Amino acid sequence: MKFLHIADLHLGRRLNNISLMEDQRHILEEILGIAGECDAVLIAGDVYNRPQPGGEAVRLAGEFLTQLSRLGKPVYMIAGNHDGGELVAYCAGLMSVSGIHAAGAFEGKLERHVLRDEFGEIHLYLLPFVKPMQVRAALRDRGDISDIESYEDALRAALSTATLDPEARNVLVAHQYVSGAQLSESEQRIVGGLDQVPLEVFEGFDYVALGHLHAPQRMDGGRVCYAGSPLKYALTEEGQRKGVAVVTLGPKGDVRFAHRPLHPMRDVRTVTGALRDIAAPEAYSEDFVGAVLTDELPPTDPLGALRITYPNLIAMRIQNSRTNQELNVAALEAAEQKDPLQHFIDFYTVQNNQVPPDARRIDMMRDIIREMEGGGETCGPSN
Repeated sequence: MKFLHIADLHLGRRLNNISLMEDQRHILEEILGIAGECDAVLIAGDVYNRPQPGGEAVRLAGEFLTQLSRLGKPVYMIAGNHDGGELVAYCAGLMSVSGIHAAGAFEGKLERHVLRDEFGEIHLYLLPFVKPMQVRAALRDRGDISDIESYEDALRAALSTATLDPEARNVLVAHQYVSGAQLSESEQRIVGGLDQVPLEVFEGFDYVALGHLHAPQRMDGGRVCYAGSPLKYALTEEGQRKGVAVVTLGPKGDVRFAHRPLHPMRDVRTVTGALRDIAAPEAYSEDFVGAVLTDELPPTDPLGALRITYPNLIAMRIQNSRTNQELNVAALEAAEQKDPLQHFIDFYTVQNNQVPPDARRIDMMRDIIREMEGGGETCGPSN
């Protein structure tokens, strides 16, 4: 049986306040083409970017799931740490009629589905993202739960609710951070790595389809895998080769993995050099770009020049012998929209322990600005 394993769609996500909806729609269309070659689809969490996504993201998810259903491909989907479990599993009974099986929250027992092919049964288990307090709440009627303190404790307790058949091929869909896996800065993690779980907790499963980490990666000989996100969601992911996992289960013990690369509408990348070189007209690109300026002398209006060449600029940094300053593009744009008087008020307030200037100082600065702009008479006495 051939599974398409995807994760971390993060529908509704933005890059520096730029909508990715068009890019996500494009990549989902490509994923649908690959799904047509497979027998079933595994979605390992973070369907949405936040628990209460916008209407456009919900509609896009609905369209994607509808297309999968029309292809006749059963879907097995779990909620990730970014998702609202209630939304992922909304109308779960109705969705299951269309072949969409969703687990929004752990409710005390691992949800199991039985599939069959020429080699026998495949037992597929769905485990949404779990925290210790969630597992304690779900298992509160099953005896002592005081020892469920860590994420590892929580995962072991949740997995213990399933009795694996050693003769069947057992597949788990989960959304957790496995120790030793490669991280990306765009992922949401617990400070200190307290959300890590060891690889050993997944013993007994023939294949573990994971979500949560955005870099595609294989562990334990390919038995435990992260599909990775289908798009780059931060500059720190620019070196990652995004794609989907196509996993083929043969007889017991035979698991074959293939990484299928995806082709985004726009890349996420960094350009480095002097402003006149990287902002040249021939360098024009609609990619999501982070610019690193190496000019020794500060160029005039670098943001404006870069915006002409890179309309989807998401970051700018000055890196030369004197400085290595990261400049937030959104903050720069907000500063550009302020009038000079507001800049004065903000600066004065910061320099004077958050005490703003009085009316006399504001009037004085207003007169100075008018004079500098050529719109008023010279202030002060004439000689």
